[in-house]
Amino acid sequence: MSSKSVTMVLVLALVGCTAGRVPHPGAPGEARGGSVPRLADPGPASSRPLAPEFDRLAREAARRGGFLRVLVDLRRQVDLGAVIEDQIRRRLTRQTARAEALALLERTSAAETQSLVPFLEALRTEGVVDYFQPLRYRARVFVSILPEGLERLRARPEVAALIPEFDSVREARRKSGAAGGLLAPPIPPGDSWGVAALDLEHLWERGIDGRGVLIGSLDSGVIGRHQAFRGAENEGPYWYDPDRGSTMPTDSAPHGSQVLACAMGRRVAGRALGAAPGARWAAALANPFNSYNNVSMTLAADWMIFDVQPDVVLGAWGHGRSSCDDRDLSMIEAMRATGIVLVFAAGNDGPDAGTIQAPAGLAGYAPPGGGPLIVAAVDREGTVIDASSRGPSPCGAERLVPDVAAPGWEVPVPTAGGVEALTLASGTSMAVGWVAGVVALMLQVRPDLPVTEVERIVRKTARDLPPEGLDPASGYGLIDPARAVEAAEEWTAIGESR
Repeated sequence: MSSKSVTMVLVLALVGCTAGRVPHPGAPGEARGGSVPRLADPGPASSRPLAPEFDRLAREAARRGGFLRVLVDLRRQVDLGAVIEDQIRRRLTRQTARAEALALLERTSAAETQSLVPFLEALRTEGVVDYFQPLRYRARVFVSILPEGLERLRARPEVAALIPEFDSVREARRKSGAAGGLLAPPIPPGDSWGVAALDLEHLWERGIDGRGVLIGSLDSGVIGRHQAFRGAENEGPYWYDPDRGSTMPTDSAPHGSQVLACAMGRRVAGRALGAAPGARWAAALANPFNSYNNVSMTLAADWMIFDVQPDVVLGAWGHGRSSCDDRDLSMIEAMRATGIVLVFAAGNDGPDAGTIQAPAGLAGYAPPGGGPLIVAAVDREGTVIDASSRGPSPCGAERLVPDVAAPGWEVPVPTAGGVEALTLASGTSMAVGWVAGVVALMLQVRPDLPVTEVERIVRKTARDLPPEGLDPASGYGLIDPARAVEAAEEWTAIGESR
């Protein structure tokens, strides 16, 4: 078979189950009488100098109004790893785990940030702060502030860190070969080849198509008027633009729509596109123009976790070849603790060994040896494509990654140009969509399946690909929807008889 490679930019998408969304309860997070597990205190920000990036960002801000976008982390943070391990020990259903974790995070974050609010209000009165927003998944506040206010904010005793805005395009200026697309060949007739490769029709015939499941996207946006998505919006919140406040879902780069379509795209001109076509979607513009921005992602993720409450997150973005950037770790663990299954792209920096990107390859996930699903991409013949990043993790992850593989070579997906416009796309981002769609099928038949059980079942039910056994190219092998759904149906909760 001829060698195949692809250059891709990555995107994030989310999948959720309507039945899995819960109202915020009173305070179940400490209902068992234990204290809130806390991370070690990093000490005050005043004991460390400001990040050097602030000088450059201040010069740039002076040309556009002067305000900087800053994330302010406080010193007292919940130990999310301990929360997840406690959920596993108690064998909580996903709904119970979600209810407890949402209440715990919202309550503790509000308690930690309340002492800073009057100070920020005073700065706003002075004109030093333009806007601020306390977050919920972490004791963190987003602040739009003039450079002269940074030192005053850093001096606050409860503040642990001032985190400068990071934008992958502005910082890296898109290094040659680091991102881009290929000229797509003509689209072959019929359904996406991924449908037959994963034998999805048999599940659909049984009514297992993702119905009742909400699929969201933290990405470059969604072409909301496209036939693949029109009429499938979430019945609750379904669009959020943290930067510009737009009210109509649009895609600043088609990549967000493409990954989402692999997960849940409705038929377009009779052509099946994704794994869970009965599902619905919600989206936030977290990666404008498919460029990672830590402020936009933080605001979008907070909205998604608390206001949308999805069940699956498609993490199809990364921080560069062999990166170990851990800026997303707390957000990822907050999602897993609140009942969200995360599926991440291995990256498109193969075929060399050790090219898995962060956050996919990070260590420190709970429980040790666990963590979100990491996905490689295969072609029609079931061969891992050259571009798919290989393990082992360069970051010391406790397990071999990637976990599984899925279709990721020349699959039909939406594009700009009309409500039925399609193109072909390749890469591990597309593979993420297929895996997340399969997870949605699992959660349709067993909505209470805990996150860590979903992760375990997906790995253990995959079909082995050459070479025999667990390997650093395809992990456990090609995802197997039928076996995964069967295992999900057979799972039993504590006290449940089957």
